[in-house]
Amino acid sequence: MKKFLLLTFFAASLALGTVSSDNRSVQSEEGDSSDHEAFPITVDFHCPRNFGFHIGDEIPLTVTLETREGPVVDLVNLPREEEIHGPFEVRNVRVHKRRKGDGTIYTVVYQLQSFEPAIAVDRLKFPPLRISYATKGDWNPVESKYHYRSLFSQSFDIFVSRTAAYYGPMKDIKGPIMDERMAVIWKVTIVVGGLMVFVVLITWPWEFVRRRRRVGEQSANPTPRDRALKTLQEARERCFNYEDHRKHLFFEINTILRDFLKDVYGLNTANRPSMEIVHQLKDRPFYEELKGLVARINQVIYEGDAPVDVESVMRRFNGLMESMEETTHPGVKQA
Repeated sequence: MKKFLLLTFFAASLALGTVSSDNRSVQSEEGDSSDHEAFPITVDFHCPRNFGFHIGDEIPLTVTLETREGPVVDLVNLPREEEIHGPFEVRNVRVHKRRKGDGTIYTVVYQLQSFEPAIAVDRLKFPPLRISYATKGDWNPVESKYHYRSLFSQSFDIFVSRTAAYYGPMKDIKGPIMDERMAVIWKVTIVVGGLMVFVVLITWPWEFVRRRRRVGEQSANPTPRDRALKTLQEARERCFNYEDHRKHLFFEINTILRDFLKDVYGLNTANRPSMEIVHQLKDRPFYEELKGLVARINQVIYEGDAPVDVESVMRRFNGLMESMEETTHPGVKQA
């Protein structure tokens, strides 16, 4: 019985054989076992801690690829910065290469971030890495280049805890990767918009103060024409209370004109007919027009003419006041 058990154990050992842990670390895309013997490669993953990461934390992951002398390795298919690999966003990646005896060691340092819902998962799987390689027999002399093959590493589990399982402050969530160009455009837009708002907030009160000051200065020192126009507007509103308001308005225009001539030229207008007052300005360029205006006012007031052209008379009066004010001369001889 003992001999039978020994023979059974010996036969099982021969059938199973021995399996190298290094050869389990990668899988060839072609599936040829002879390639594993000709090109042994090991891939190792290392994380500072295997628990306690939170969703949104930056997770450091180091991938070590060790090869023997002979094969050519191309890491072009590894995930790069700002790319997505499985549930992870690659925030940063650095590759280091060094010789070790007759082989080469590649160290790939990743900074990863994931926003998978923490309620649904307690671990995040880092998918296998695709590693391109070529041996001396893969050299194509006609095309002067290697024909690369692919190996896939094993996957790696990163555990995520929903509560802090380690001592130390929690890190702030940095958010997903953003387009740097759009971020710069938004920053410039915000800065320019802020400056425009600041300029408006500064200039608008200043312009308001200047306008109020200018209006105050004009109100404090009104010209004879300003006083005449204000009086004429008040008279116009007052005359609408009369049935024959047009004729009343002619009386008001006559009074305002006499006061204006007194203010501007210092003429004695008391108890004098309008034509006699106007005659004192016969050397002025506007004399004929002023004489015609006074004659029309006298026709309505004293001769009973219809006051149908009151609007035209007011416009002529306004234009004459502007002309007379611009040519004011202080040395007018009083009668």
